[in-house]
Amino acid sequence: MTTRICPECTTAFTPSSTRQLFCRPACAHRQRQRNYRHTSPAGSPAAKTRNDQSTANNREALVALTTLYEATIRNLRSTHQRKLVRITRSFESQLAAAHEQLNERAQAASRAQSKADDLQRSMQHLQRENEQRRLSQVQAVKDMRLLAAKVLTLHSNANMRLDPSTAAIFARRGWNTEMGKS
Repeated sequence: MTTRICPECTTAFTPSSTRQLFCRPACAHRQRQRNYRHTSPAGSPAAKTRNDQSTANNREALVALTTLYEATIRNLRSTHQRKLVRITRSFESQLAAAHEQLNERAQAASRAQSKADDLQRSMQHLQRENEQRRLSQVQAVKDMRLLAAKVLTLHSNANMRLDPSTAAIFARRGWNTEMGKS
């Protein structure tokens, strides 16, 4: 058999007989009702009663649909409100945890900065001490050279030779023990 298109709902169907025009009985019934309404006189009392009943039924259906719609909206709002509250609480707890971690890291950074400052001060103190020791050693070397020169001058003026241990110290330092040679 061939497929046909239902004139009521415009769906394709395969008819069970050659006389079948509609896809199902509901479509045929709707078509019959429409034809009946168009053929009955509009001014007749039965038509007015049917129109009044239809209008009342339509109003009742509209009120019922409006009530259902409003209830559905209230339900959706409360559902969404609960979801929003749950999500907000979740975000607040995550935010509090992140804030706590941030505080801990800030405290750790502060402690590390404090240690770094302490180490910096210690290093500066050690550098000052080292510089003082170096200056002290330079001054000690100058003093030793001066003393060595005086010892050498005294021995030279007295026409005496340096004892072997003093001569060894002079030699170890690279100082010349003979006058007139530098």
